Amino acid sequence: MEEALYKKLTEKKLSENLYKSDELGEGMGVVYQLINGWWKPRYILNHNIKTAFEFMSHSQYLLTVEEEDIEWSTLKKLSEDIQENARVQFAMYPTFVEGFRNGIARVRWQINPDGRYWMDDDGFGMTSDIEVEIYGYINKEGKVVGKFRLPSEKDKNVDYRKLAEEKELSNKKE
Repeated sequence: MEEALYKKLTEKKLSENLYKSDELGEGMGVVYQLINGWWKPRYILNHNIKTAFEFMSHSQYLLTVEEEDIEWSTLKKLSEDIQENARVQFAMYPTFVEGFRNGIARVRWQINPDGRYWMDDDGFGMTSDIEVEIYGYINKEGKVVGKFRLPSEKDKNVDYRKLAEEKELSNKKE
């Protein structure tokens, strides 16, 4: 995290047609950049300590997620192409950082779009792809504290946010 980056993102007027910002709660914010027609979460701001970090590169790769931050067993039934998007942290499709609560934010990362993504204005080009979105949790430094996973029926009784919050709390005690 950098103080200089925070200053650059908050003190200079960013081009309104290329950037927009939003608050995420708990003194946290996000700066989105318009890339290929989508608002992408490029930077995460910590207003409490006046620092920022780059969450996603301009090339649309998640910069705070590593291969070991993904629960691969939940993706094993997906095609190799879809798994590869996760393996290289490619975030070309819609990705969202949701609000912070108890020091944790959920990230929704689409690793494969619905077939309509490829459709033109006239309805041509639609594919049979299914939307695949995985979820994970990050802390205020961008570190993954709840692995990214594809939700399944067996997960419906598991509170992954609570597990991530507990992990973050234990990390702070160490």
